[in-house]
Amino acid sequence: MNVYKGQKWLVEERDACGVGFIADRSGKASHDIIVKALPALTCLEHRGGCSADRDSGDGAGLMTAIPWELVAQDLDILFSKIENLQVALGMVFLPPDEEKASAVRRVFESVLRAESLEIVGWRVVPVRPEVLGPVSRENQPQIEQIVVSSKELTGDELERSLYLARRTLGVALKKEGLVWGEDVYVVSFSCRTVTYKGMVRSAVLADFYTDLKNSAYKSSFAVFHRRFSTNTLPRWPLAQPMRLLGHNGEINTLLGNINWMIARQSHLKSQLWGDRLEVLK
Repeated sequence: MNVYKGQKWLVEERDACGVGFIADRSGKASHDIIVKALPALTCLEHRGGCSADRDSGDGAGLMTAIPWELVAQDLDILFSKIENLQVALGMVFLPPDEEKASAVRRVFESVLRAESLEIVGWRVVPVRPEVLGPVSRENQPQIEQIVVSSKELTGDELERSLYLARRTLGVALKKEGLVWGEDVYVVSFSCRTVTYKGMVRSAVLADFYTDLKNSAYKSSFAVFHRRFSTNTLPRWPLAQPMRLLGHNGEINTLLGNINWMIARQSHLKSQLWGDRLEVLK
């Protein structure tokens, strides 16, 4: 922020999140995009914050196209479905307690089947907890990916179905006594993009998620983000990028926005969502 005082401009530095974007202009996917994005993210370290242990970052992450070549090494996925955007990937933070994690998987699969989506399988995301700071490691979730496919839906229609499934999941989990954002969080769920993020420093992200150093991880773009937590405590789900974007700044009026939405949601109408609008409220 620049302030004019007397006859001089005074430059006052303010800490805030750092966000960046890198892409191949021709749209060609390669591991080189990831190789370039990771050090760029590290250059934003000064824009982020750390916990009292000086090692657990407020958050850092990367959003890219789904690296199907890498995922297919562990799961049997039809290439034709990938080409036609008939298959999707969910990145999920599960409870570290296996009994609770199993309950979440069971509820999630039930919700997906109700949306006429087929479960291809779950993939445990390879991570290295030993590189985390004490606070971050203490709060680390179990991190897994779920792959689903559709017989009929593609592209935007499949994205809408995935969105409805994610919204329905939150309600279904509440009935099981599980808390969204604490016991479980869907980091991303799309037929196009995936987000790798955590309560880590920039330099630690690729050391923690070994997928990011795998040459099979290819994308034509990457959105990267380093978080500085100001009005909320650092948590794994609050790291960015989010499911659609990474933004530089806090949303300070969240409760106000929620209340205004509740006040107006009785007027909500949409031809796209039809009678499913209640799920979105």
